[in-house]
Amino acid sequence: MLKFMKKIPGGLLLVPMLISALFATFLPDIFKIGGMTEAFFTTKGINYIVALVCFCSSAALDLEKMKKVIRKQGSILALKVVICFVFSYLYFKFFGMNGIFGISMIAFTATICSLNPSLYLALVSDYGDPGDEAAFGLTGLLCVPAFPMLVYSVSKVSGVDWMPVVSVLVPIVSGIVIGNLDKDLGKFFAGAVPILTPFMGWAFGAGINLIAAFKAGLEGIILTVMFYVISFPLLWLFETKVLKESGITTFAISSIAGLSVSVPSLIAAADPSVADIASVAVAQIALGVVITSIITPYITAVYAKKKGIVKRVK
Repeated sequence: MLKFMKKIPGGLLLVPMLISALFATFLPDIFKIGGMTEAFFTTKGINYIVALVCFCSSAALDLEKMKKVIRKQGSILALKVVICFVFSYLYFKFFGMNGIFGISMIAFTATICSLNPSLYLALVSDYGDPGDEAAFGLTGLLCVPAFPMLVYSVSKVSGVDWMPVVSVLVPIVSGIVIGNLDKDLGKFFAGAVPILTPFMGWAFGAGINLIAAFKAGLEGIILTVMFYVISFPLLWLFETKVLKESGITTFAISSIAGLSVSVPSLIAAADPSVADIASVAVAQIALGVVITSIITPYITAVYAKKKGIVKRVK
């Protein structure tokens, strides 16, 4: 089983995520018996596992090499933030809340702002470098629902809770501090990241209903195309032409996170007038999660092979 998972790009994450999604779709209540079982096999443990991976991956971040991480991964993510704000504002300005092609402002913003940090980690572990892995914590900042809600509020006033962002920073900073105070301890914690990846995949999959996702049909596919077309070319050109890097980071961050499915509901809770729009957006985003989880690893592997990047063996 392990050999099979390693043959698939991002397989250590994707295979457990798919199996978990099948349980969430057809046997949604099987693990909801309380206690450790429910915390381990459902979405209840997702915050803990993501925080643990943030801590362990950040422990490998050498402050002496921080400059390179900020220059590469930091600048790429900063550009993504700019793209999210600019295009979300333009989408609302020209198409309003209802959007175009059945894609509402809520669905568009939640998707364009999305980034799947767990799939990013799985792909850079295969084709990236240690600096890419150390930047996992930075990608986690864009994964929390607070980010798309902030972007959404720029165009349509709504309150933003900054505490989710702070809660991501705490384990990241803790890992950096401990890893730099004791290099051996940092290496020890960093070694846990590949082991934790399948558990993170399971946790994300537990929140995906495959039937609801596929009900979105054509609109979900259009939303996914928008996600790729708007952000990918700009990010890839910036990484390869300006930063003179391989382009792998751009591929790795080009997928939609399972947590993004929760964004429309959170926005609707703050603004009940968009409840109907939000319910449709959930299914559209869920389909985007499924599609990008399949396409992104595949095109990353093809690109890496074309560029002569050898898959790392761990």
